[in-house]
Amino acid sequence: MKSKRETPRSGALPNLIIIGAQKCGTTSLHNYLDAHPEISMSRRKETDFFVLQSGNWDRGLDWYVSQFDPRAKTRGEASTSYTNLPASAGTADRIRSVVPGAKLIYLVREPLDRMVSHYLQRRALGLERRPLSEALSDPRAPYVTRSCYATQLRPFLDLFPREQILVETNERLLRERQTTLRGIFEFLDVDSSFTSPEFDRMWERSKGKAGLYTLTWRLAQRTRERGIFLPSFLRWPAQRLMRMRMRHRGIDRPVVDAELRERLRELLRDEVHELRTLTGVELEGWDARSPSV
Repeated sequence: MKSKRETPRSGALPNLIIIGAQKCGTTSLHNYLDAHPEISMSRRKETDFFVLQSGNWDRGLDWYVSQFDPRAKTRGEASTSYTNLPASAGTADRIRSVVPGAKLIYLVREPLDRMVSHYLQRRALGLERRPLSEALSDPRAPYVTRSCYATQLRPFLDLFPREQILVETNERLLRERQTTLRGIFEFLDVDSSFTSPEFDRMWERSKGKAGLYTLTWRLAQRTRERGIFLPSFLRWPAQRLMRMRMRHRGIDRPVVDAELRERLRELLRDEVHELRTLTGVELEGWDARSPSV
């Protein structure tokens, strides 16, 4: 098989990659960016191209460039698997070998919020049956490790110039969306004054996901395996319809008891401090507030 470093026969590589983190608003950000006239995000949101284990690296560059519109000034994708150590080991090296000049966005969220959202997603999909306290008690479980943002980001900081990496928080994207998107657009060197009605929407919130979510997810997985994707102009209406159908079919929201909350905060205290130190991002309230979904 030909080397991934070879130039593809046609098309264009991305110059923007959202590298995570899972359950931090990457789907919403993917769609907000796609609404910008100078940005075209991949048809398949998570290409997982640079991951060896259960990824698409073996498909080669011709497959990868086929996911992007070569006419767009900024071409991007969002794969949260890129910051999922240890499974993503070597991903940062592979990204640098193919698109060394790409700009990287890492979206993070208050760690306990992220864990609860991750847990609810797996419960909704029927992949998790343990109570919350048991599922989150294992420090090696993905619920915890995927909230170790400094550890997950470090390989990229070691290989890419700091000016190519933007770290932003899910909280700011929720609370100050237009301002936050303006900063992201400036980072990408596109028109920062652009606004859209799509910016008022949120995608894939965990609260309320239940039977219909599971059915939709499984259907989406099967259609993706066959290379079938909803066109972008149908994604928002389909999502809105699914939300309306799910409104009264939610699963119970779990409660994080005080003892588990304090234990997890203590476990991740150094991670939060290091992320602040490495990035200069304020991470306001991360050390104090209780998690919500």
